[in-house]
Amino acid sequence: MRFILFLLMLIPASGFSDELLPSSKGPWQVNEIEIVGLKNIKPKLILKTVKAKKGKLYYEEDKRVDVENLMNLGNLERAGVELIYSEDKSINKKNYDLLGDTNPVKVVYTIQEKPYIEKINIIGSKKISKSSIKSEMSLSEDDFYDELKIRDDIKKIYDKYKEKGFITAKIDYSVDIDTPTSKVVIDIKINEGEKVTIRNVSISGIKSFKEKKIIKLMKNRPKKTYSETDWNNDIKAVESFYKNNGFMNFKVLNATMTFVENKYMDVKIDIDEGNRYKFGDAIFSGNSLYTSEELSQLVDYKKGVMYDEEKLLTTISNIQEKYADKGYLRVAISTYAVYENNVANIDFIIEENYPIYVRYIDVEGNKSTKTKVFKREIVQKEGDVFSMSKIRRSQEKIFNLGFIDNVEPMINPTNSPDTVDIVFDVTEGKPGMLTAGAGLSSRDGLVGMLSISHMNLFGLAQRLSLSWNFGKKVNDYSVSWTDPWFMDKPTSLGLSLFNNRTYNSYSTTSSAYTEKKTGGSVLVGPRFEDDKYALSFKYTYERVKITDVDDIYKDRIAEGTSVQSSISIDFTRDTRDYIWDPTRGTKLSLGVELYGGLLGGDMDLYKPNISYSYNKKLFSLGDWPFVFSFASRFGFVSRFGSTKSVPVYEKYFLGGADSIRGYENTGQIGPDDGGKIYSVTNFEFKFPLAREKKRTIVQWAFFFDIGNSWNRFDDITTKIGSETNYLKTGAGFGIRFTTPAFPIRLDWGYGFNHKTGEQLSDIYFTLGNLF
Repeated sequence: MRFILFLLMLIPASGFSDELLPSSKGPWQVNEIEIVGLKNIKPKLILKTVKAKKGKLYYEEDKRVDVENLMNLGNLERAGVELIYSEDKSINKKNYDLLGDTNPVKVVYTIQEKPYIEKINIIGSKKISKSSIKSEMSLSEDDFYDELKIRDDIKKIYDKYKEKGFITAKIDYSVDIDTPTSKVVIDIKINEGEKVTIRNVSISGIKSFKEKKIIKLMKNRPKKTYSETDWNNDIKAVESFYKNNGFMNFKVLNATMTFVENKYMDVKIDIDEGNRYKFGDAIFSGNSLYTSEELSQLVDYKKGVMYDEEKLLTTISNIQEKYADKGYLRVAISTYAVYENNVANIDFIIEENYPIYVRYIDVEGNKSTKTKVFKREIVQKEGDVFSMSKIRRSQEKIFNLGFIDNVEPMINPTNSPDTVDIVFDVTEGKPGMLTAGAGLSSRDGLVGMLSISHMNLFGLAQRLSLSWNFGKKVNDYSVSWTDPWFMDKPTSLGLSLFNNRTYNSYSTTSSAYTEKKTGGSVLVGPRFEDDKYALSFKYTYERVKITDVDDIYKDRIAEGTSVQSSISIDFTRDTRDYIWDPTRGTKLSLGVELYGGLLGGDMDLYKPNISYSYNKKLFSLGDWPFVFSFASRFGFVSRFGSTKSVPVYEKYFLGGADSIRGYENTGQIGPDDGGKIYSVTNFEFKFPLAREKKRTIVQWAFFFDIGNSWNRFDDITTKIGSETNYLKTGAGFGIRFTTPAFPIRLDWGYGFNHKTGEQLSDIYFTLGNLF
């Protein structure tokens, strides 16, 4: 049979006997498959790739498809398909009606592999490690050899040496092929040469600054290693410096580099500073959608200050964004300067063009999440005028789901010049998390937590959480479930069950009594205007048991069990960008919680409260935001009906991780037996320590806290000090882990207004955000 196949390869196709080569156009039944030419590739890969399967039909078109798919594997030089009659003449019953007595075939795949890379030798590298060089290459050992790729890899290696200052490096390669095994050994030979150092930099044309000041802007300066990558950035740095300091017509006339002794570089730059200008009037022409007064609010500079190109570009960007918010994506803005002595009046020439409408909106990239979960968060609607602010808000809302690593809106043109399609490309993160954590507090000793959470249950963005918090003074269990879009409406439905045991402080005793709360709650929360406004109705039923009261407090704290039935109503206005780690926006909340009365239970109480938080990005380094935040809270508790006094466990004991850090909640702040009124304000300055996929995952924070609790409104004072009714202040720093499923805070706080003998500072390990 091998002899026959050899002859077949030598005879022209027209000379084949009908007994050996099917002359019809198919289909044929495949009874045999043969692969010829394999050396390093496993037959299983070929069989998995081709369409021919034993007992199945094979069509004429399949030959072309098979060759194409085989070549797309990337490890073959050539591939061919040949059909010959099979020695096995049997036909499957299900194929007989179609094929009749047509002979079945053997499909023969003839393969020529690319050589297999057995070894890559790096020869001559001293200044850059072999592993670093190999990491630059696309080819690696156990790959299949590709001539184009090795040439590209040699260029990458040379670029790596240039980046390190070895611009005279020479790199060559040789390939040793073992034909019988089709394996190759690649030798990459490197002559590193000398590292090139900047010997001298001279700049001609400088009039307004010292040459030394300009040279300091450059990375390629005397005694530094020359970098070709930095060279272009150096020219831009000099140009930006001048144009941001009044020299709007600055030019680099010429820049030359001269090799000296093959290891030094002399740099010469010729510049023309031009005249120095201040900003004059901002003039607008061509605008009809917005008045000149409206556009002038977007100008980022003030009249009379030194010209700054960055501020001019920011102004143009502000105007473009303003127009894009009304659908004018194709607005064109150019500037023209009118000079009066040393003043430049800037004319913003605006060509508005026409508004753009959104034809179609889609979501791509989602794998485990249903598309409707994302589409219901998108506030931009099909058929409406394009709005950049709505696109941005949609992006923020998708991020706020909590399990999204990235979302990028893509604006795609259509056949119509006045419409676009929008595709939100999402990258899903890990919605589920099993987390265990432990920490050490100077007051509470060992504290820890175990949490199982899932933020995308059933692919519907439903949230399920089971948690256990434990420590010397706490032992809490809870389970909660939330559907943020109940019945596909912008309304949250939440259910929770809890069993909490806490060893509470009272007066100066850290564990004065044990409080155990067992119960559950139901929450319904409709949202309005794309989540900007929200109402929340929450009913809670709980059984409270007070035991183990310290003997010295038994006359003030009664042991026993009581039932509490309460409903809380809250109104919220929220304009924050990212709820898990905001960089801008505010949140205002007004609420009241009512116990007893018509709701039943053993306690008749009411608790009004108000809170406000503010976030602002002060500046950014790259895409790393530095953020200032503050939050202020005020509330009080009062009795009514048959309740004679407010129970101790419903009073406010300030101090600790969630109020004023640097103090214990053992009477160091406010009345010893707890306050009925409280006020707390927290200030924080935060910046990232680690970011991933454009989001902060670890951040550093400095904070300042101030507040107190009181028994009567007449006791409230703005004085700061150690007296009971005076405001207490604390400050410190901490680390934040900002993952939505498991936010953790580790803080150290120092109190400034302690009484004599009190501990001055404390460490706090806490789950959850402060505000």
